[in-house]
This record gives sequence, structure tokens and C-alpha cells, in this order.
Amino acid sequence: MKKAFLFGISGKMGKMLVQCAPSFGYEITGGFDAFPHPEIPTFDDVRNINVPFDVIIDFSRPQTLTPLISLADARKTPCVIATTGYNDSELMSIRLLAKRVPVFRSGNTSLGIAATKAAAKAAQAILGDGFDIEIIEKHHNQKADSPSGTALLLADALAPRDKQIINRDGKRNSGELGITSVRGGGVVGEHEIGFYGEHETVTISHSARSRELFAAGAFRAADFVLSAKPALYDMDDVVAYLTNNK
Repeated sequence: MKKAFLFGISGKMGKMLVQCAPSFGYEITGGFDAFPHPEIPTFDDVRNINVPFDVIIDFSRPQTLTPLISLADARKTPCVIATTGYNDSELMSIRLLAKRVPVFRSGNTSLGIAATKAAAKAAQAILGDGFDIEIIEKHHNQKADSPSGTALLLADALAPRDKQIINRDGKRNSGELGITSVRGGGVVGEHEIGFYGEHETVTISHSARSRELFAAGAFRAADFVLSAKPALYDMDDVVAYLTNNK
């Protein structure tokens, strides 16, 4: 059984990963968190980590990136990074880490979102410039970052960052892609991409019913980086890996 070390082990996604791990051939041998997991060794200082692991999986917060990089470098361990909300400096640190160990990073580990992105790019190619594009994303009321990493992932596939308008205030300008965030209740994650033309509207949507789908994607990404060379990878690479290994 493969062994994984989990950053954010006591969070909602961390608990889901612990629950799902055996189904994907993984054992969670330890975690990094300010709050201890009741059943698994939990550390808040990487210097004290004394458990074996083959891969690091991260569903935490940007503030834990420094200890994650320190641990990955010390153990020469592949990483699956699914935390969102990084700034440009932190993203650069991840890119530099990927020169030393294999790193998967994505704002969403769902295969359904990978399919949604592919469908949106295909729709954009067919519909052309005559359609305005808007993304609406909805999450639970405790989500820390806005817009979601998934919304930015989808937007980056369709428009450059300088054309992405967050929670627009005022008139739409030509060529913009708008992103609107909704926060409420216990919504796991909903994303809708709308293509608005003069005479028709096309919508592509994805709705997450359970956090289990993100756990499944994370373990598939872990399988991928365990056999990969140092570089930065995303869900497109994992989808290609899964397709070639059916």
C-alpha cells in the first residue's frame, strides 16, 4: 500500500482523504495541521515529522507552503498541491520546487471539471468572438478565497488574466470575461460558464455533490506524480495518464 502525508489533515477535505485513502490503495501515515487528527499522527513543525511516506498531498492554506516545500526538499518527495489562493510569489516558489521534485498543482482535482474545461474551450472555438463569456461560481459560506481556484482555472483556459473581471461593477467592456462569486450555506462547489450571444445562450455547468470526487482526483494525481520526473503538472497531464493506462 502506498503511503501519503497530508497537509490539512484535520480540515473537511483532509478528513475525506483519510476516509477514502484505502479505496485507492493509500495509507495516510501522518499529517500537518494546527489541529491534531484523532487517529493519525499530526505535526505542526516539519522538523518533528518521523513517519514514512511516498507522496505529499496538500489541501490546506497558502500559509503552509513554506513547510511543505521544506519537507518535500528534505525527503525528495513528489507533491500533489490542491490548495488555492496563492499569490504570485508563492506560485513562483511552487514552480521552482517542480524543478527539484515532481509537482502536480490544480485548483480542482475533479475529472468532471477537466471535462468542463475541455468542453468550454471547444464551445469557444465554435462560437467565436460574438459571444460574451461569464463564469458564476458558488461555494459554502466558509470558503476562504474568492473567486475559487476552479473559476480561475476555467477562466485561464478562455481568456488572459488582464481580461478577467472579478465581480464586475458597471458596464461590460468588449472582450472581457466576468467572474461572479456566490458564498452561502454548505454548497460544495458549483460552476457555470455562460456564452451569451445576440440570439442564443450556451451554458456549460458542473456541480459537485460530494468532496469525495476531489479525493478521488487527488489520489489519481498522486499515482501520476509517483512515476513522473521533476516538472510542474496539472489535470490535463493526469487525464492523459489515465487515458493511456486504461
